[in-house]
Amino acid sequence: MFIEYSEYELLELFQGEPISITGNLDDGELMYMYEDDRNFKLIFILDVYKQTVSLSITFKDLIVFKGEFSNVTRMKKDDGILRVYTAGKENFKVIFFNQVGVELL
Repeated sequence: MFIEYSEYELLELFQGEPISITGNLDDGELMYMYEDDRNFKLIFILDVYKQTVSLSITFKDLIVFKGEFSNVTRMKKDDGILRVYTAGKENFKVIFFNQVGVELL
């Protein structure tokens, strides 16, 4: 099993290429980073094959949110939002517009 997602959608949302944690992009352990103009920083780590996501949001290097999610099955871009599904149901949203944020569902 693996996480279903579009690399192009993540490139568009994070405005940059992922960094391979292992040094090999094909291993599926990737880190995306995004920083807005208000000093909010988002670090999004996914393991495509273990179906896990780690997410942290900081403001001026102070942790605002940190979460670990298992059984991630799919991620889908919806305008400026990344919708993340676990066990087939939408679990949380990562918001990229106005102010970086996360909404747990």
